Amino acid sequence: MIFTGSSPGTVWVPGFLSAIRLRPSGLAPKLQSDYAEVQSWSSVDTHERHFKIQPGDDAAVNTSLLTADTSIHRILDLKLLAGSFKHSTENQWSLLVTRSYAARVFPGQDPVGKVIHDIPTFSSEPTPYEITGLIEDLPYNSHLRAEAIRFKASKPEVLSNTGFMTFGHNYILLKPGTDIEAFTSKVNAWYTRFMNNNGREQFEFQPMKDIYLHSDFASGQSVKANIRTIYIFAGVALLLLFIACVNFVNLSTAKAFARVKEAGVRKVLSGSRTQLVMQLLTETLLLFGISVGIAVFAYYFTLELVENFLDHRLMLTFTSNAAMAGGAVIMFFLTGLLTGLYPAWIISGFKPANTLRGMFTVSLGQTGLRKTLVVAQFSISVIVLLATIVVWQQLDLMKNKALGYDKKNLIGIEQISWNGKGEAFKNELHRIPGVVHSSLSMWMPTEGGGYMQRNVDDPAQAGRHIRVWYIAGDVDLPVTLGLKLVKGRMFSDRFADALNADSLRKANPEQFENAQMNQNSLMTATAAKMLRIKQLDAHAKIASSAPVGVVGDFHNESLYEPMKPTLILAQKAPEYAGMLIRIQPNTEKQVTAGVQKLWNRFFPEKLLRINNIEDQLTRQYEAESKLHDLFLFFSGLTMFLSALGIFGLVVQAAEQRAKEVGIRKVLGASVAGIVGLISKDFVKLVVVAIVLASPLAWYALQQWLKNYPYRTEISWWVFAVAGVVVVAVTVGTVSFQAIRAATADPIRSLRNE
Repeated sequence: MIFTGSSPGTVWVPGFLSAIRLRPSGLAPKLQSDYAEVQSWSSVDTHERHFKIQPGDDAAVNTSLLTADTSIHRILDLKLLAGSFKHSTENQWSLLVTRSYAARVFPGQDPVGKVIHDIPTFSSEPTPYEITGLIEDLPYNSHLRAEAIRFKASKPEVLSNTGFMTFGHNYILLKPGTDIEAFTSKVNAWYTRFMNNNGREQFEFQPMKDIYLHSDFASGQSVKANIRTIYIFAGVALLLLFIACVNFVNLSTAKAFARVKEAGVRKVLSGSRTQLVMQLLTETLLLFGISVGIAVFAYYFTLELVENFLDHRLMLTFTSNAAMAGGAVIMFFLTGLLTGLYPAWIISGFKPANTLRGMFTVSLGQTGLRKTLVVAQFSISVIVLLATIVVWQQLDLMKNKALGYDKKNLIGIEQISWNGKGEAFKNELHRIPGVVHSSLSMWMPTEGGGYMQRNVDDPAQAGRHIRVWYIAGDVDLPVTLGLKLVKGRMFSDRFADALNADSLRKANPEQFENAQMNQNSLMTATAAKMLRIKQLDAHAKIASSAPVGVVGDFHNESLYEPMKPTLILAQKAPEYAGMLIRIQPNTEKQVTAGVQKLWNRFFPEKLLRINNIEDQLTRQYEAESKLHDLFLFFSGLTMFLSALGIFGLVVQAAEQRAKEVGIRKVLGASVAGIVGLISKDFVKLVVVAIVLASPLAWYALQQWLKNYPYRTEISWWVFAVAGVVVVAVTVGTVSFQAIRAATADPIRSLRNE
């Protein structure tokens, strides 16, 4: 099964089975016709549609779709259960539905042959879809998740190297044995010659299986993840296991004096060291087995909570995958053996004569290994705590950084076809109490960098190019967004700023292109600086427009991307656009209700999708938010385990020094002095851990932050806070037991002397 996604200008290849999402829609068919390596191709894209199963239904079924050509079954390994892959008519969409979707929507019925209608977004009337086939559910462990596939026969676009062209997501299937590197070189060399672009655009190949986790250029790919995140949490999981093992080793060796006499007696009675080691290892494995049983029980009942937190199902689990279960069993035995071997070897290594006389407590009480392990586990705690703070700082920066426009009190209607009613709808909209400004916009926050991008020559360096982004909307777009004017003027109805693009495009495409290249524009300060625009109200060839004003820089994409030089063009009531609505504070509910009533009057058949822009912007950083939540959990867990381990060591130290404490109290030592005596050794170890962990954490977090164009600074106070927290936890843990030891009756500890 192959599935892919990409961004413009990218080619995806999974071994010989490959797919591409390309800039020009005509590239894939061109490759198939010119290169024997290409076996087949299909356009594939993801959408959501709302379907009414029966014409009179009030509710609609939200359906995730793949849109593809009829050749899709040659690209994807689809298992047909009923019907066929053929489309029904040239003028009607055909639909393949999955088994689970059919069971949900058509329980107990054969869906093949049924016709359902969508709630239109762009068309003026509902579109009929005939279900022509039933297929097995698509694998969930794919970046293309869908409940249905819609297809329609389409004529391949002819690739052109002049003028405008459409863009699409085209997937190709390569023949077995294709040399990917050689094929890449041939395609890029040919494309450079064909486009005469001096190699400015190159196609990169990537194994299909790597798309979900390893794609660094999957712009617009809704289902994706980052392998770095998995490495981070796999590392944290291993560190947690390490801390638990450290606690076991420390507590086992600390409690060893309770077993060495037993070991001495067994040796006197002819027991061998090997027998003692095997006995102690067996006890360790039994203890670990009980722990694993509890862990499996907890894993089974918390798996659904984890999936809900991640917002998707886990395809590979210990309860469903034999390889993972086998790996867990192997890890259980290896961990048990490696962890239990050292205490068993120590306990079984004492001479019987010494153990029976009690000559072992000093050597067992203060070993260098135990101190090293304490430093190691607290170093891990410090690193995880520092990571939690820095991830929170980065998340806070991304959520609250000034974007250059006012994201508050801004709502948006997702892009639709207005059917010539956009301007009238906008006029009526302003009758709703709470509406301040509105704009028909071909760009919406979180939906890409603009409707067009161009490479222009860099005035500062010959042979270099600058990519400029274009945003279009009506003349009210800048004021609705809240852009700040730096120089010149904003768009206005008093000037010929807005182009009647839709009408002109239909009537005379060539005239439209010329008019668009000469119309008035606004540009960001960065664009004006990079393009060296100094004169306004004059045509600038490099900008393909006449700038009339300069506005402050704003982020037209998420903060995962650097600031882009951007130009804004005005269009009269664009036909295909969204709508941005600036409202008064605390009026969102009333305005939304008013918009819904107005929508039902203008577009009774269309689906209204309205969103709070600030909420949409925040949802862009959901991955960082979850990362912070998980680090917060892991930080608390590592701190708890470290404190638990050191608590056990303090208990043991207090028991071993009970007589010393008793003598000191008899000689007049204070409680505070005794608490300090017991605590100082452990606090020293924690301070050493902080000193060692801080530079390691700083380096690792600096590497992680390099993934972000806009990143937080790791200040000194971050290390100070982490150090204070860890020392406070240590002192609190140690003091609890130390105070008990210091306040104990000295007569009880000295009774045997």
